[in-house]
Amino acid sequence: MTWTSPFALPGRWLKGNLHTHTTQSDGALSPQEAIAWYRNHHYDFLAITDHWVHTPGAGDSLRAGFVLVAGAELHGPGYHMLCVGLNGLPPRDLDGDPTALARAVREAGGIPYVAHPYWTGQSSADVAAIEGIAGIEVFNSVCEQMVGLGYAHVHWDDMLTRGQRLTAIAVDDVHWKHGAQGRGFVMVRAEEPSEAAILAALERGHFYSSTGPAILDLALVETEDGQPALKVRCSPCTEIIFHARASRGRRIVPEAGKMLDGATWPLKEEQVYLRVECHDGAGGVAWTNPVYVADVL
Repeated sequence: MTWTSPFALPGRWLKGNLHTHTTQSDGALSPQEAIAWYRNHHYDFLAITDHWVHTPGAGDSLRAGFVLVAGAELHGPGYHMLCVGLNGLPPRDLDGDPTALARAVREAGGIPYVAHPYWTGQSSADVAAIEGIAGIEVFNSVCEQMVGLGYAHVHWDDMLTRGQRLTAIAVDDVHWKHGAQGRGFVMVRAEEPSEAAILAALERGHFYSSTGPAILDLALVETEDGQPALKVRCSPCTEIIFHARASRGRRIVPEAGKMLDGATWPLKEEQVYLRVECHDGAGGVAWTNPVYVADVL
């Protein structure tokens, strides 16, 4: 298997929120009002994901270039599952078995993610036991706004270290009650602004997630001594962290009074994976998806 950077692919970057609630479940705005908010704040796509309510996708009927991605949030004892792209709801009596539920979501054409595991109280082992998921929410805005439990990067790293190949998304999980809107989003590399292209990019990991910073490039390069390395370029940041298995990554900071616009770190077999976080001066973070060392060495 080989790795291809999404930055090297044809297409354009599309901004979207994948976790949205409306008056169809426990949100304070109607679906039309939610769509209007994101459309008017320069988003390219949105998934409405009400609790056990299926909201189908739609394209240019909303406005040229703005896409509604099908979605629903499903849940059972001790877990929530964010699902996008599915063509209908699976049987609710599967909610006691998250693996069976994820399988049914896949059979319905959907992509399942474990939602806000820190908020739900799940350990990384709990999440790792759910087969068939595409990834997790690395950042959930409303969980962070309400109780400070919005980040799940430790869960993600634990599972990547186990050898599980999972992407991670940043989301608002907006209910229009807690100021969560516009804080967590994904940037998807797609050949066109369509539901099918967006879902294909999500499935392949051709995206990055953010609460503010922009990632401008991610590429394989060689160090001066000929070692393969991962190089990131980003909007001005106060630190860039390369995460790998256990202590095999590195935090890079600029000289005093300066900012970083990129960094490079070598790839080594013992890392298992390498992913990048770019932190800006306003507290925002951008996350790349992991590059698996076995795919490039």
